[in-house]
Amino acid sequence: MPEHININGEIITPDNLSQWKTDRSGIEADLAAFLDEWFSDSPGITLQTSGSTGHPKIITADRESMRASARMTCDFFGLTTTSSALLALPLRYIAGKMMVVRAIISGCRLIIQEPSSTPLANIKTKVDFIPMVPMQAITTLQQTNGEEQLSRARSILLGGGFIDPELSQALQHIPSQIFASYGMTETLSHIALRRVNGNAADEWYTPLPGIEISLTPAGTLQLSAPKLGIQHLTTNDLAEINAEGRFRILGRRDFVINSGGIKIQAEEVEQQLRSAYKLNLIIVPAPHPVLGQCVALVWEGPTYAEVQLRQAIATLPERQRPRLIRHLKQLPLTATGKPDRRAAIDIISTNKL
Repeated sequence: MPEHININGEIITPDNLSQWKTDRSGIEADLAAFLDEWFSDSPGITLQTSGSTGHPKIITADRESMRASARMTCDFFGLTTTSSALLALPLRYIAGKMMVVRAIISGCRLIIQEPSSTPLANIKTKVDFIPMVPMQAITTLQQTNGEEQLSRARSILLGGGFIDPELSQALQHIPSQIFASYGMTETLSHIALRRVNGNAADEWYTPLPGIEISLTPAGTLQLSAPKLGIQHLTTNDLAEINAEGRFRILGRRDFVINSGGIKIQAEEVEQQLRSAYKLNLIIVPAPHPVLGQCVALVWEGPTYAEVQLRQAIATLPERQRPRLIRHLKQLPLTATGKPDRRAAIDIISTNKL
């Protein structure tokens, strides 16, 4: 039988795709468009990066590399023809597209629904696998039966954003096996995983089979994966590799603020402030006439919370304290729900010291 996919129990092949896609809308129309491209004779598959740390860009991946990535995930999570997987992510980006490829490779039943902040709310039966962004997990836990919703999934893959320690703690009560992923569009989704909940919870990522990691002289993570067509891909993620060949991310090299020769990691300051007072915020650099750069902050939340925020800021080392603070009704986010640092920098640039 030619390559095919099980969508909500219906088998779609290149032969009946034209009939199936008639009058489809929303995510089903997006799925039909991707399947058109996948089943076509085009030399590659078009992918768009999220643009969370730079301008979004278009790249092209070959199908065999995407199949190899899908096989790694299916093998790890045990996805087979008897499994079910839930797709509730946009199909515009790599996370959604790779879910479709995993369903094609494994033969599992792919349940599709419009992306929402609570993707398991309307799922009445158990599903074997669902990828989610942290925001979806947070919003689900805020529901009256949020823990029960998450428990409907045997395995949950969290990716595409920072996992707050508070979220990690809240997930400890969930019986599902929950993993955090490390990867990007250029690596065709995740290339390493770490357990978030349970006795095996860990801060260190374990590379999937066939993934080779090393550090550049600048301390950033470098990746090679022959099956994925990746050779010496240098990331902007500052990392540490232990004796077991596992790694943890220390922060982004391009998130380092150089304030008068003192290197400040933006993500470290964000985490300290979030831990002290639960607010959504982004730390970015701002020009400074003497120091070159200083720390700036944009945040969202009730205006009365600024008193507590400034109290938390006062506990930071002096150079880490934001010299510019901007309150917003809503933080800028990318299309995939990640903090949009470039937009935050543009917002701060409208202020003056």
